[in-house]
Amino acid sequence: MPIRDEVISWIEEAKADLRHAINSLVILREYNWACFAAQQAVEKLLKAAILHIIGELPRSHDLVKLYRQLKNYVQIELNEGMLARLSIYYTQARYPNAGLERPSQEITEINAREAIEIAKVVLNEIKKIIRDP
Repeated sequence: MPIRDEVISWIEEAKADLRHAINSLVILREYNWACFAAQQAVEKLLKAAILHIIGELPRSHDLVKLYRQLKNYVQIELNEGMLARLSIYYTQARYPNAGLERPSQEITEINAREAIEIAKVVLNEIKKIIRDP
């Protein structure tokens, strides 16, 4: 199946988000932003795969929901618990009192490293579905 330019754009932006997550962890030590960027990378990767397979762009930020939608069409095995943990960073990493009072102080390096590792796992699985452009 040929890869649409739009799908490639989603993948490339996901990779840019993953680079941002790594830089936020290693250089800036802004762990909440590392977690948010990792969440964004995974969201874009799942959306790219859904767009590639189904031809429509889903409207959700829930990583588990996106994964389940994709799983209806292709064989992919991801840990839903990991996706759920990463999914909460969509709001929790950015907003006070969205689960944490001060995400910039309460999200740890350990959280950021885990978020980035999850994003890397998802990237590798999506590469199996969509050949890496």
